[in-house]
Amino acid sequence: MAKNFLDLKTDPSLLCALHGASQHKQTAAEMLEQRVSFVYGSVSSNNGVTREQVRKLILEQEGVEGETR
Repeated sequence: MAKNFLDLKTDPSLLCALHGASQHKQTAAEMLEQRVSFVYGSVSSNNGVTREQVRKLILEQEGVEGETR
């Protein structure tokens, strides 16, 4: 059975896509959305906090109140 795992090969198109993604420089908007996703995923699901509330709080902490990205 272990030999079967050794015979696995990664699809070249997947490797190419992964390489391309690794070269991508994230924009400020993409980083914000990752932060929102991380915080939102870290809070309890039954507390009623929305993604928009998390986004607003992060933007306020960054000093960009009312600004959207």
